[in-house]
Amino acid sequence: MTRSPSHLPPNHSTLTLVSLAAVPWHFPLVGRTRMLTEAWHAHGQPCLFVESPSLRTFAQRLTLRAPSVAGAPVVRTLPVWPLRWCRGPQDWRLTRSAGWSAAALLKALRRRVDLEQAAALVVTPAWTPWLRKLPFRTVIYDCIDELSVHVPAPRLAGAFREWEDELLQRAAGAVVSAERLGADLRERKPGLPIRLIRNGVDAAAFQGRAAAAPRPVDVPTGRPIIGFVGALYSWIDWELISGVIRRLPECQFVFVGPDDGNDAIAALRARPNVVFLGPRPYELVPAYVKAFDVCWIPFRQDEVALSANPVKAYEYLSLGKPVVSTPIADAESFGDCLAIVKTPDEAADALRAAMHPDAAVAARRVAFASDNTWQARAKAYLEFTRALRGG
Repeated sequence: MTRSPSHLPPNHSTLTLVSLAAVPWHFPLVGRTRMLTEAWHAHGQPCLFVESPSLRTFAQRLTLRAPSVAGAPVVRTLPVWPLRWCRGPQDWRLTRSAGWSAAALLKALRRRVDLEQAAALVVTPAWTPWLRKLPFRTVIYDCIDELSVHVPAPRLAGAFREWEDELLQRAAGAVVSAERLGADLRERKPGLPIRLIRNGVDAAAFQGRAAAAPRPVDVPTGRPIIGFVGALYSWIDWELISGVIRRLPECQFVFVGPDDGNDAIAALRARPNVVFLGPRPYELVPAYVKAFDVCWIPFRQDEVALSANPVKAYEYLSLGKPVVSTPIADAESFGDCLAIVKTPDEAADALRAAMHPDAAVAARRVAFASDNTWQARAKAYLEFTRALRGG
């Protein structure tokens, strides 16, 4: 199996990659945007990570409770009125605060980069009102989720669709993490240059942290562990999870990550073989994955899941863990490293079967993860951006 290149090409230009992120730098679920930024930064490629203009993060900074970003290429701007509190895209509180925030961001960026020599990598259409005031020469839509993932309230779905349409018209190209996402964008803007760049993992770093960390004391002992790490939000299939837990009373189910207060969680907490641990710092996540016997991805079988290329799948596989998943985007790209299931019976059977370790299969999983590194993704992204700009 051919290893993906782990280094970036030399930087022969003043191109700066400016990621307009969907989350703060220290969001508990460290994902694609930060990982790509770290890969570029580590190899000397000029880059910036612009945090989402969160009122909560801003309040933490004012009270000195925000984690430090010293040494990281992070830009912070003024917050805006929270979208979930807005009546619509023309809500005066949003438009006024967005105008102030965009002006402040423009000043901050001009102190650090030449916007003519910068490319904006836009992760969510929520940045569209800012882009109207930011004279980037190149804009790339980094489309990594189905649109509804970004929408904080149903009444704003139409606004996000309009913002996405405007973003597509501004964009010189798009990067997608799944084929399904690319097909949708091609239909909406024929001729748009699109590059498929899936997610990945810093396999060596993940493995190193797992090897160095002790077993977390809050992970139960005495039963086989079926574990999940990630956001326990609307895309989780609680009906399937409940059915699987009933079928596997001999197993312990451990969930690590933030949740949205779904009623199903309260009901499952009462089960003797279920533990919800809440979010954990990303530095500790490898230790939790190492403690799992089997990992799973129990998503609802809808557009969100069928457009998702979960980072957690690569992280699980980097430790050689067996992974059972409901259907996700481009599942075939994982080869035999994922067991795909659709029903509680299928899931329970696959999880039982995965309890029996196989060293050769585990080695193939590790090799797959090592072939899909963030360094390789960062290199592909940089090459695509340069091609859009003519070299």
